[in-house]
Amino acid sequence: MNTQRSQTAADSPAWDPPQLQRALSTAHHRAARGARRLHLSPADREDLRQDMLLAMVQRSRGYDPSRGAWSTFVGLVARHVVADHARRARTQTQPVFLALDVDDFPNGCSVTQQDHVDQDMALALQRVADELPTEPQIMLRHLGAAGDLPGAQQVSGMASASFYRAVTDLRCWLRA
Repeated sequence: MNTQRSQTAADSPAWDPPQLQRALSTAHHRAARGARRLHLSPADREDLRQDMLLAMVQRSRGYDPSRGAWSTFVGLVARHVVADHARRARTQTQPVFLALDVDDFPNGCSVTQQDHVDQDMALALQRVADELPTEPQIMLRHLGAAGDLPGAQQVSGMASASFYRAVTDLRCWLRA
């Protein structure tokens, strides 16, 4: 079988067995750490390891023993490969942020957004409020009195972060 490209001595690195062993062990160790940090599957971890070894082979021509140890060089190359993978993963999937403010939802999704108050819904919420623990019950009463989240926050006098944690807690109770 003919190869399309002949391999010359300049293309292949001249690694001795200790250098090869250090490159393999570094790639294995750094791939495992990178996979844990990036939450990769075992197959992706193996791909990361292979990418590290390929980068080590490609960059080995630039290794200068007078500037540092071989172990430092392969460790640095491996860390760069993990950083490249993390950067690619970060740019490919951007997190989706959902609005917490009731007013950001389409009209009619909430009792506070409707033009008329549904009496059955008001009675159901009042009945549920009586069965809730104290903190969610107080939050539901604030929301009912103010009619929207910003008004309820002002009425409650709570800090913004604490208020929205309490709103999230209330939502959990109402779903349950």
